[in-house]
Amino acid sequence: MATREILTLQFGHYSNYMGTHFWNIQELSFDYTGTKKSEINHDILYREGQSKKGEVTYTPRLLLADLKGSLKTLPASGGLPIETDNDDLQWNTVETIEEPVPERNQFLSDLDTETVETEDKQYNLEEDINTWTDFLYPRFHPRTVNIVKEYCHGDETECFDIHNSGKTLWKQDFGDTFSDNIRKYVEECDSIQGFHINFDCTDGFSGLAVGCIEHLADEYTKPILAHPIIASYFSDNDPKTQEDRDKSNLKDSIRLINTSLSIQELSEHATLFVPLCTGEKGWRKPGSPRSFDHIVYNPQLYYHSSALLASALDTLSQKYRQKNNFYSLSDVAADMTGYGRKMAAASLGIPFAFNESQYLIDHLNSVTKPIYSSITPSCKIATDKLFQLITVRGIPESYLKAPLKEAKEQMNLPAYRCSSVKEMFELYFQASNFLSATNVTITENPLELKTPFPRIFSENLNKYGLIKDNDSQENIKSCAIIAGFHNGNFVADVIEKLHREVGRIKFAKLHKFQEEGLESAEYQESLDKLAEFKDNYEDDFEL
Repeated sequence: MATREILTLQFGHYSNYMGTHFWNIQELSFDYTGTKKSEINHDILYREGQSKKGEVTYTPRLLLADLKGSLKTLPASGGLPIETDNDDLQWNTVETIEEPVPERNQFLSDLDTETVETEDKQYNLEEDINTWTDFLYPRFHPRTVNIVKEYCHGDETECFDIHNSGKTLWKQDFGDTFSDNIRKYVEECDSIQGFHINFDCTDGFSGLAVGCIEHLADEYTKPILAHPIIASYFSDNDPKTQEDRDKSNLKDSIRLINTSLSIQELSEHATLFVPLCTGEKGWRKPGSPRSFDHIVYNPQLYYHSSALLASALDTLSQKYRQKNNFYSLSDVAADMTGYGRKMAAASLGIPFAFNESQYLIDHLNSVTKPIYSSITPSCKIATDKLFQLITVRGIPESYLKAPLKEAKEQMNLPAYRCSSVKEMFELYFQASNFLSATNVTITENPLELKTPFPRIFSENLNKYGLIKDNDSQENIKSCAIIAGFHNGNFVADVIEKLHREVGRIKFAKLHKFQEEGLESAEYQESLDKLAEFKDNYEDDFEL
């Protein structure tokens, strides 16, 4: 049976925060005892290899890019012994320069000590984490980590903050090496189904990622699912003086132009793309944080907000990573991109919680507000004329409805005829969304909230993520989640808001873009194409 592999690419610091949570979730869900049922085919995202010593390795099929100085405790080799693959022999001949080893926090130190069980310890990760490698659980293949040496992380004088800087970088040695590493991964695959690409769309990594996506579209006839990502917070978001406000407005304008250029170019080269942000606005500043019932998180901590996005992507991708479901990235694209509508929105409900003594049928019958929140910037997901792919995980069939002899009022509900969680959610969305097509996927396994996932959940939840009926003392261990991809006319408003905001910017005053090769006429053409792309969502349609 074909493996249906996926190659994941990550570009940028915040995307690597999200990626760290995503890969932690994967690796911490592995069962080495053979006693746990797994619905997921991990070979889709992982590859098996062998070190020089003959030891079997199992690493993410991943390429990531970040700036010099961002790795801290993670060696550029990924942390594993070099594999025996002949293509990687150049790693053995690279001249190494010893640098002072950064201090490892307690969590990373305990990972190095196999006798210490990290799950049983309390860590102060909110204060200990300075970069995404500070809570990274897995180790990577030697070709995974790719450092942009021309720019330094945290350098405010020579910033990698212009879209065209990234596009230029792609055309140089960095792009040649990166594309060669893509080729090596693809050649290892039996039947690759496509590419996941997550990238920071507000800085130079937007251009670097788009350059890579153009390359993939030209070289490989495989679906490209891209997530342009906006961080939950930027250090200039809370200016105190007029000078600070002026600097913040300038940086906002630069980030906005980078984002608009990314969206427009994705509309040409990606198969499907879904912008992500835990802020409500996204265009200009991230804005107020999206709220989730029973969760308290700090949007200023990338460690917190990126965990929410990683949970969404892990849940959404379950549909085409299942062992017994042959739904693929091609199917996702076919279902979501009709009428040239390549851009979709995403939603997340975490945790999907109801009272521990309640049944799902009662909860869905009584809920009066949406059961998920949008995680796409400046987007309110409509309730009618939708194409949507919904994934629900972690709700046992035993929670569906009361047994017949105890059903009482439940028997008067149409939903009582449903014989599965899948049927009940299908009925719910049929009743909630007018003139819509909804494809529901149900998976049994919840999201396991193992260290180092942040402790952002309310104390009124039990260990399964359900609302306690009493004051019992127990910590949450897992939770149910709902997440979705959504497409429809409402996306036109998302694009219109972006186009309107970026149209207010006086491009002639942003000399840095012109210094990096973006001409005014080329910029205006991009805005015009963005407006034309919005038109794909304007025409009425019927399902």
